[in-house]
Amino acid sequence: MLDDYKDNQFVNYAKNLKKYFHAYLFEVDNLEENYPLILAFAKMIICKNHYSNNKQCLDCNICHLIDENSCENLKVVEPDGISIKKEAIQSLQKEMSLKSTNDLNLVYIIKYADKLNVSSANSLLKFIEEPENGIYGILITEDRNQILSTILSRCNLISLKNLGPENFSEEEIEKLINFLLIINKNKEEALPLVKTSFLDYYEKKDDIIKAFNTLEKIIDLKIQDKYQIKKITDSKIYDIIKASLNEIDVLDLIKYLDKLVKFKNKLIMIPNININLFMDNFIIEMSGFEVK
Repeated sequence: MLDDYKDNQFVNYAKNLKKYFHAYLFEVDNLEENYPLILAFAKMIICKNHYSNNKQCLDCNICHLIDENSCENLKVVEPDGISIKKEAIQSLQKEMSLKSTNDLNLVYIIKYADKLNVSSANSLLKFIEEPENGIYGILITEDRNQILSTILSRCNLISLKNLGPENFSEEEIEKLINFLLIINKNKEEALPLVKTSFLDYYEKKDDIIKAFNTLEKIIDLKIQDKYQIKKITDSKIYDIIKASLNEIDVLDLIKYLDKLVKFKNKLIMIPNININLFMDNFIIEMSGFEVK
């Protein structure tokens, strides 16, 4: 039960839910370590006695069946080898279309959702885009950046990762937030402003990689805030992040995060990269500015 995790902030969030989102994406540091907590959340969605009318489930048969992985209301999909194949998602959809013999919600869990291949991800996307009443999805990943962005944008993101801004300086956070706001606001002007807003502070390759890592965490924390998943409290820096990025739509934040990670990986992999040209391409891609 969720009460086994009393000190976990997610538990307080879950127990106060008025209704459930049709699909959740959990990002975790270690899937197997976090799976019992996520399974307890699935129990809460399925079992009517979990926290309804202030009553708690007293170890019912449904919950026993869930623990034994033999409950008809819960389907779990895992990778077959190195990937989750399209056939597994099609089989899941078929099983979900068959109504259970009881009057309880249906939940499907996809472990290591980053292992979805292109075909299975697109098949799942169609399933998520047209949710049926009483069917809820839980996707779990250790790396959200490997999830198809269209799937990510349709899920309620729950981050159980330890991503805190405590080790960032306030000055650095404000510089990087200003850089992101320039990209978002001044698409045509972003390219000439990149030097004064970024390269004057981060000239070397290693410095840029560190800045990208920090910017990645800034965007990540703001996405969490947009989805009302608050992992960090009483933090001045966290308050700065929340207030400064309010004007950026959550879908744009997800888009920026996806592109940021791709360019960071490119920067890491290419040994002798032209930094000025790299940053020009980065700004053009991030801002969506079309070079004529």
